[in-house]
Amino acid sequence: MCGAFRPALCVLLICVCGCPLGTPRDHYRPHGHNDTTIAVSPDDDAILFNSVGSGGRDLYLLDLTNLKVTRIADTPEYETAASFSPDGRRIVYSAGVPGDRADHIFSIRLDGSGKTQLTNIDANDTSARFSPDGTTIVFARDKVYNWGGLAANWNLGGVICLINSDGSNLRQLTSDEEFAYDPYFSPDGTRVVYSTVYGRMSIPTDGSSKPQAIPGPFGAVPSSDGELIAYSKGKYSPDLKVFVADADGTSERGLTPNLGGCYRPVFNHAGTHLYFLREEWPSGPTGSPKFSLWEIDIDRSTVRMIADSGLFDAPLRWKP
Repeated sequence: MCGAFRPALCVLLICVCGCPLGTPRDHYRPHGHNDTTIAVSPDDDAILFNSVGSGGRDLYLLDLTNLKVTRIADTPEYETAASFSPDGRRIVYSAGVPGDRADHIFSIRLDGSGKTQLTNIDANDTSARFSPDGTTIVFARDKVYNWGGLAANWNLGGVICLINSDGSNLRQLTSDEEFAYDPYFSPDGTRVVYSTVYGRMSIPTDGSSKPQAIPGPFGAVPSSDGELIAYSKGKYSPDLKVFVADADGTSERGLTPNLGGCYRPVFNHAGTHLYFLREEWPSGPTGSPKFSLWEIDIDRSTVRMIADSGLFDAPLRWKP
């Protein structure tokens, strides 16, 4: 396994070689089975995240007003890479199923009821997100299994697929030859933007034309209005800092000059703030990482910590 302080180039080599990528420190690639992920609610009042739970990882909601934590999904399997529907009433996420070697896409109401499995074939599905009108879900599907019996042994990317929010009309959008991951809908819902190991691409949702290369580094996250992108970059994991730029990749600004280990930035829906995870290694590179949750006011370039590592070590016992 590569060490915690490997260069970002190593991540590219791992993607090509097919090594398992299931560690949170691999930021320039798809969501892995063991990753910590975050998403912001449509009203910007809550953070959806996954962390330790009943056997694997469960889904939790952090209320940003009172800083209270509630658990949404609680199973012995792994839940990860969750995101909200446009009205905030449902979420989609990836999770394992007993006896299956792959993760599948699920939908559930925010109160934990109405759980529905949307995909079920022998392929690893992740990074699901709703279209702006809530009728369609885009996700990344990996059809190539490497070895062993864990979802972490999939390549974590492959093709981009669409499915109706009720689980009907599954269709593949990109070709098998293109290693694609981390898809997002455009603000008008007519295109899907996704990453490859070579850069960012855009394709019409109806598949009427071939993918087009677009500016910005792979792994960049768009704002809800499509005007900005955010990403982390740095030579080594402790060097990673959060940047924001215009959608065309110009006017880049570093937002965390005095912090390292910053990754997985996500915009709030107003486009005024970014939330991100900070990774630290208090016991050194051979120990276990600790994560904290941070917020950036983009215009003022002010940074503050919202929650320390206790939020991810023991979510239901965490106190601000």
